[in-house]
Amino acid sequence: MSHSPLYLELRTRLLALIRTGELPAGSRLPAERLLAERFETTRVTLRQALGQLESEGCIYRSNRRGWFVSPARLVYEPVRDYSFTRYVTAQGRVPRTEVLGFEEMQAEERVATSLSLPVGAPVYRLKRRRYLDNRLVLVETIWLNARFLPGLEKYRFDQSLWQVFGEVYDIELVHKQITITPTALIGEEVAALEVTSGCPGLHITRISKTAAGETIEYDEEYWLHDVLTIALSTSSYG
Repeated sequence: MSHSPLYLELRTRLLALIRTGELPAGSRLPAERLLAERFETTRVTLRQALGQLESEGCIYRSNRRGWFVSPARLVYEPVRDYSFTRYVTAQGRVPRTEVLGFEEMQAEERVATSLSLPVGAPVYRLKRRRYLDNRLVLVETIWLNARFLPGLEKYRFDQSLWQVFGEVYDIELVHKQITITPTALIGEEVAALEVTSGCPGLHITRISKTAAGETIEYDEEYWLHDVLTIALSTSSYG
């Protein structure tokens, strides 16, 4: 009879500590040295077990701070017209937004195609980081069709853009094309999210249009992989 690898047995023992509440959500795990001593194992085996739990979304690693138990996942319904702030607050969590930059620029080919614009057309680019219960969980870059949003630079970007669209420009985004792709975080996203290169993540893109078919927004989001549960509701009529 074959036996499970040692690191999987250790993974199960660590998971039991999480499920029983000895290691509660949001808490920091003991140092690797202490864990290795407690379970009478090597640091190599321990890191394999920790890596397995990370891939399952049970724990996460914070640069220079150690390992933490992942909180409950946020339920994310991409087809709903809820801003990040609204759906996070509705689930009893605390949102925060950090603006990294805003500028007007000429649309490169990829952005122009997504916004149904000619290459070189004026667009706004907004970059933000989002926090959930004071944990950095996503970085997003939003390109906006500048023709429909004159003077947008005057408004605050640490709150809901959709609220600005509706209250200031009388724009309602009703059609959305959304893609969700598992990925490994690299490059600029790693630096923005302050994680290790190659760690798992989710890449979400959103193209948003008005009822008249005018494309207003192209959004690219990079999420940490243990943050979200994707939920979709459909209705069937026969």
